[in-house]
Amino acid sequence: MIRIVGLQRSESTAQEFVLLQNQGSLRLSLKGHLVVSEAAIQASDLSFAAHAFSDDVQVPPGMYILLATGRGQPRWTKTKEGALVYYAYMNRDTCVWEQAAGPLHILSPQHTYTERQAPLLLR
Repeated sequence: MIRIVGLQRSESTAQEFVLLQNQGSLRLSLKGHLVVSEAAIQASDLSFAAHAFSDDVQVPPGMYILLATGRGQPRWTKTKEGALVYYAYMNRDTCVWEQAAGPLHILSPQHTYTERQAPLLLR
């Protein structure tokens, strides 16, 4: 399960980020997760204070994802302590989270629905 563990609001896109962590015991795909502000949910407008991950990346248990507001190329890197961190970028020119009041939420993708056929009734 991916959780938000930190938030740095800033007036500079180079300094603003959301820190997430896979706190589950299994590898998880980042693709389809959505980080969204409470204000965006209340306004029913996800165009500004939200980010949907399209990165098809597997995040090992205990590892981190740093979602930076500014521009960059997604990549894995290691901290000084040797922990893996995946850097993802919103590629925005203006700050997002500094403008969005209230808490942030992470929404995970749901399982895909596969239509099932009704079982045949025996006569």
